[in-house]
Amino acid sequence: MFPGIRRSLAFKLILAAAVPSAAALLLGLWGIINHSQKLARYAPERAFDELRQGAVIGALLTLTFAGIAVALAARHFLLKPIQALMLAMRRAEAGEILIRAKVGSDDELGQLAGSFNSMLAKVTDMAVAEIEQQQKLSLMERELVLQGELKQANAQLGEHAREMELVLEVSRSLSGTLDLREQLEELGRHTCLQLGVNDFSVLLIDETTQQLVIEAVAGKAPASARGMRFSIGEGVVGDAVARGQTVYVPDVDQDNRFLHYKGLQRSTGSFLAIPLQAKGRIVGVMNLSRPEVAAFRPQEIRIAEAIAAQAGLAIQNARLYAQMLELSYTDALTGVPNRRQLFQRLEQEWTRSLRFGDELSLLMVDLDRFKSINDQHGHPVGDIVLRSVALALKRNVRKVDTVARFGGEEFCIVLPRVTHTEALEVAEKLRRSVSQAPIEFATGEPPIFPTISIGVASYVPETADAAGLLERADHALYEAKRSGRNAVRSA
Repeated sequence: MFPGIRRSLAFKLILAAAVPSAAALLLGLWGIINHSQKLARYAPERAFDELRQGAVIGALLTLTFAGIAVALAARHFLLKPIQALMLAMRRAEAGEILIRAKVGSDDELGQLAGSFNSMLAKVTDMAVAEIEQQQKLSLMERELVLQGELKQANAQLGEHAREMELVLEVSRSLSGTLDLREQLEELGRHTCLQLGVNDFSVLLIDETTQQLVIEAVAGKAPASARGMRFSIGEGVVGDAVARGQTVYVPDVDQDNRFLHYKGLQRSTGSFLAIPLQAKGRIVGVMNLSRPEVAAFRPQEIRIAEAIAAQAGLAIQNARLYAQMLELSYTDALTGVPNRRQLFQRLEQEWTRSLRFGDELSLLMVDLDRFKSINDQHGHPVGDIVLRSVALALKRNVRKVDTVARFGGEEFCIVLPRVTHTEALEVAEKLRRSVSQAPIEFATGEPPIFPTISIGVASYVPETADAAGLLERADHALYEAKRSGRNAVRSA
């Protein structure tokens, strides 16, 4: 019975109202009856009236007390739990899903509060699941973003690796030789192949004229353009050199600076001119073309600039090597080939004579009384005389002939495909040209009239080697000097 009362709100209200009312009624009846019994002993009629009035008053008091009890019970068992449950509902509605209603009994309101708490628990679980799902989605989105960034980074690294590989390959090809022409050909071949350009050219600065000269072409560039000259500041290439920075023309038809090889070939598309620099000094310009408009991406321009930086250094090194090589074969005082180059050229012509039977003659020339010139006028004047004699000898021989300084005041002249008789005539011509050309060396000083003695030797089968030919010419020179100098003698 009691568990049923605990779980029923109606039973609680009935009991809360009935028990106090019944108790009050019983107590009131007991009091009235007891009072009536005492009064009936001396006033029976009055006792009956008071009993009747007491019954009415007791009934009214019982009803009043019952109403008060019902109100108090309703407030305790009904209103307060409902108010607490409504407050919890409002807070839950406002977003406080972690709040729980107080379950103070097992009646209907307690069950409602429990059901409400269960509902909130499920809502909480759903919210937690949603939060976890959102976190998972956020993590997945973040992972996707990171994967995209990683792919992009890998692509960029791969592109940079390819760029570095290309630059290194070009650098290796350029450093593989110190021959300038071969370097430029390798540069054009690799650039056209790796960067996919259809027109390539390199212009170098001529140190004498300070003009740009087309030294190499590749791709569809016209081979006849080699040797074409541009002034610094002329056209796109000249502008790139004058400004010292890359010039990119997305559409050559829209730029009046583009000269189309000065009309030699009509071109369309995009054009890129990159200065070639070495140690802060511009040595030329590298040009790349594509037939499409705006065909060069910024990344490709950077690659081309990196290639140009390598090429500039390689070209400068090749030029320095050529200059050093030239110096190693040239006499510094007179500007004619030195003894080393003389022997190399003499050996080449000797081999040719042996193979093809060509004529070969050699002149050994000595400046007469050169020591007295140095003693009388000083060594600086002696140097002037040597340079003048060397110049006179070069002016009076062919371009294919070689005038070289043998040592001291001696010169040697290689005459390929010249017979012995012709060599004697050349020697006599040289002797006269030197003796008839006075050398002015100081204002107010009389000029010097130097003379030379010449020994002539020519190839004969009995001669063992080129050194033997040189020895025979030297003996002939000795005879010329012994005969009084300013003479020509034959071996």
